[in-house]
Amino acid sequence: MSHIPSLRHPRNTLLVPALLAVAGLLAWAGSAEAKGRLQRQSILEGFVESDGAPLVNYRVSLYGSYARGRPFKTLLGSDITDGAGHFEIRYRVAPGRFHPDHPVFYVLAENGPAMLASAVGSLGKHDSVVVNELTTVAIGTAFAQFIDGRRIYGNTWGMRNAVSMAANMADPETGAPGMVISTVPNGPDTSTFRTFKTIANMVASCVASDLDCELLFDLTTPPGGEAPESVLQALANLTKYPAENVLELFALAGVGPYDPPLLSPPTSWLLFIKFTGGPYTEYAATNLMSGPGNVAFDERGFAWINDNYVPSDLDVAACAGLRLMKFYPWGESFPRSPYFGGGLSGAGFGITLDRFGLIWVGNFGFEAPVCTMLDDPANKVPATHDSVSLFRPDGVPISGFDGFTEGHMWWPQGTVSDRKGNIWVANCGNDTVTVIPRGNPSKARNIPLPGGQGEQGVFQVELPNRPLIKPFGVAIDPLGRAWVTGNHAGHVANTDTPAGRVYRIEPNGSVEMLPHTDGTSSESILSWPMGISGDSHGNMWVSNSDSVNVPCVTPLDPQDGAGPSLAFYPADGGPPVQYAPPGMPEKSGGITIPWGNAVDGADTLWVFNFGQKPTKDVDEMTTWPDTPLSRFCGADTSKCPGDLATGDPISPPTGYVTDALDRVTGGGIDPSGNVWLLNNWKKTGPFPPVYDANPGGNSFVIVPGAAAPVKTPLIGPPRTFRHEPAPQHGSALEGRMATP
Repeated sequence: MSHIPSLRHPRNTLLVPALLAVAGLLAWAGSAEAKGRLQRQSILEGFVESDGAPLVNYRVSLYGSYARGRPFKTLLGSDITDGAGHFEIRYRVAPGRFHPDHPVFYVLAENGPAMLASAVGSLGKHDSVVVNELTTVAIGTAFAQFIDGRRIYGNTWGMRNAVSMAANMADPETGAPGMVISTVPNGPDTSTFRTFKTIANMVASCVASDLDCELLFDLTTPPGGEAPESVLQALANLTKYPAENVLELFALAGVGPYDPPLLSPPTSWLLFIKFTGGPYTEYAATNLMSGPGNVAFDERGFAWINDNYVPSDLDVAACAGLRLMKFYPWGESFPRSPYFGGGLSGAGFGITLDRFGLIWVGNFGFEAPVCTMLDDPANKVPATHDSVSLFRPDGVPISGFDGFTEGHMWWPQGTVSDRKGNIWVANCGNDTVTVIPRGNPSKARNIPLPGGQGEQGVFQVELPNRPLIKPFGVAIDPLGRAWVTGNHAGHVANTDTPAGRVYRIEPNGSVEMLPHTDGTSSESILSWPMGISGDSHGNMWVSNSDSVNVPCVTPLDPQDGAGPSLAFYPADGGPPVQYAPPGMPEKSGGITIPWGNAVDGADTLWVFNFGQKPTKDVDEMTTWPDTPLSRFCGADTSKCPGDLATGDPISPPTGYVTDALDRVTGGGIDPSGNVWLLNNWKKTGPFPPVYDANPGGNSFVIVPGAAAPVKTPLIGPPRTFRHEPAPQHGSALEGRMATP
């Protein structure tokens, strides 16, 4: 067993009062073999360390917790660490007391205000763990949304998945840094690993000094909230409110044992973990992905990601992507993924799961102009631009070689399901929306949007004129209505008139174009809108890119306006409101080119930025600040920190900036509260792209524990997980556990 090299404590560890927690959490398999093991006595042993030195005379207690949301713990056994910091807990779990599919286990070792923690991937007959500051940060981050003081509880899949996410950051068996965070494409390639070690140094300062523990608790107290009860709660707060007291926390980390740390304070303490599908960063034809566009999650939190282009070397034309990818909830590529066939052809922003768990993908047809001159059936080029693809959960395509083409689809973008199983497709190329009733392509019908090319029944497939509206994003409200952004609608050629409209389609197909002003002024609050998402009450949020004229039928034409913003359409039908308005950087939350967005389980808004401006006249020598992630208070202000109002930024004026992000289009939030971000394009151009140089990004990023968990799949408005009330007097299981 390897250990972190020791740097001595400033005081004798034998005399330091500390609270040490080993949070060993796992998803229980629930098999007959597992049930048999529950009846036998098992052993969990390990070492509790700080800065490589043993911590002695600490009571270590093993607990069980229900992942179904019951907020209580049950004692299974305990021990006292010896002179080597070693502990051994013998325990027995009575079958039937825990539901075999849903318990998690964790360990607390208490002896003062400090706390360390570790996560384990499974518990068998005899297991061991090593606990140090790195494992503490890993579990405090991955389980941030499930930590309540000294208790850890939450939804089943979110809890299970967080175990492996924590292992990405720290190895529970050795206490060493996890392979994912410490190696390429993370490790030396981004600042994430250094941020992780800097947070570990905060924990080390707490272990070394009771006063530093008190300072850590003070600095991680939420605005208007209560001080944390434990280091785990402090780390959870650090993840949920990552931009509070950044300078003071950076100073607290000081010169700690984990090297190299950050050399200057970050904009936030979020950890942005990057995934390319392998231990590489460079762009090549052997990459797993090129231009990942958007993500959708299944019930268990497995991620499905579509792809704009065929991976290629840097000097090869970017032809239409032909693959659909599946990932474990902790970012690892799923066996046999990627999947091919089903008519996949340069998918863009459109991907969704329906109520049966089937995966729908809109085939926008991204490709370089040179690809239209190719005739290669094996690679299915040129792109078709006129279909959706349908896949089973095992990756087997249901749609045929050409996909489903019914319903006059043309350059489809946003593709979403409602709760009745209807599939809604925004046709960027012909100004219409296709609805596939109950997922039956033979009954697909086309709905023209007012003022568009399709309004007269003449579709862009036959007509070479440019689309006038460019429908892009789609979101479903609680009444089953489809809200659609018109990226180009209202644009007046050769003028500075902002473009953009929002349309609402009733389940019966009737369409209403909604107001684009706030009613007090003639100025539009929409400007080249892109993504749209709704909260649990039906309030809708629109990302105003003020930059992107979507390249459907027509080529990319960056606008690079001066005022990205958000548009808010209240559920009560009141006039829309503009938030993060131009000219008010203190209200911007760091938005630069807002593209996609997502609402979390607390109805707060996360905005994904397509990098920084400019988006044109860029080459490899262009430099600018790194890409931010933005966050805003939603309509339910009780879920926001402090006294923020709806539309106020939670992220700082810079946004949550990281060098792990390139140009982000889509993203989403999973059952663990992880935020997923798709690095769709490289940061540098050239823009508009010379298509002989593939512009596609080759990665996605996961931000562990940052958002309130969402029940997936996301079909319609976001839903949260309901917790059962805590019992008043513990559990009958406590009296049945064996202790040393």
